[in-house]
Amino acid sequence: MAPIVLITRPAPEGPALGERLRRDHPGLAVRHSPLIAIQPEPLPPLPADAALIFTSRNGVRAAAGRIRPGTIAYCVGDATARAAREAGCTVQSAGGDAEALFTLIRDAGPAGPLLHLHGEHQRGDLAARLNAEGLAVRSLCAYRQRSQPFTTEARALMSGSQPVVAPIYSPRTGRLFAEGWHGTAPLFLAAISPAVAAELNGLERFRLCHAAHPDGESMVAVTNGLIAAALQLEAGGPCD
Repeated sequence: MAPIVLITRPAPEGPALGERLRRDHPGLAVRHSPLIAIQPEPLPPLPADAALIFTSRNGVRAAAGRIRPGTIAYCVGDATARAAREAGCTVQSAGGDAEALFTLIRDAGPAGPLLHLHGEHQRGDLAARLNAEGLAVRSLCAYRQRSQPFTTEARALMSGSQPVVAPIYSPRTGRLFAEGWHGTAPLFLAAISPAVAAELNGLERFRLCHAAHPDGESMVAVTNGLIAAALQLEAGGPCD
C-alpha cells in the first residue's frame, strides 16, 4: 500500500501543505488531524511608537487590523515576514529560528520600544533575553494554542498497516503527537528542527528526520524524502 500523509497543522497552513505535497505526488493520500487550534486573544491598541516582533504567522493574524502602515516588524522567518508585509509592516526577516531572530534584533539595537506578539505556549523568553541586552521589549500573548485529540480517522491509521508520514512543525505539536500516538503503523516522522525531533524521539518509528533549515521549503523537502522512503519500503526495498 502507498503511504498516507498525516498533517497535524491547523488551517490555513495544514491544507496548504497538503495541496503542495499532492502537487509533488499526484494521487497522494493526505489526511488532516490538527493537534492545536489557534484562538486569537482580544488585543488592546498597539503602541504607535513600538516595533513589533513576530515569531509566527499566527501572531501577525492576531494583530491584523491593528497594525499601523509602515510599522517595523522583526520576523522569525520569511513566511512570517511575508504575512507581516501583507499586513502593512516594514519587515526584517531572520530567515531562520528564534535564535536567529534574537541575534538579528540584538545586533540591530533598535532604540525605541519593541512588542513581541506571541502565543500562549512559547519556547524560551525572547523578550527577557533582549531586555537583558539593554533593549526595551514587552511581550503580549496574542493567541491561545488549544490542544486537540487525534481524529477518529487518524486513530484508525495508527493501528493499520499503511505507512504514515507525519510532518511536525513545533515542539508542542511533537509532544502532543508523541503522547497521543498508540499503534503499530509504520511511522515516518519529519521534524522542522532538532528540538521538535527530540519530542518525537521516544516513538517507535521507521525514520525520524529533521529539516536542513527550519523553514517551509526544507520541511517539504524532508517530507518528500520520507514519502519516497515509505514507497521504497512498500516495494520491498531497504528503508535507508
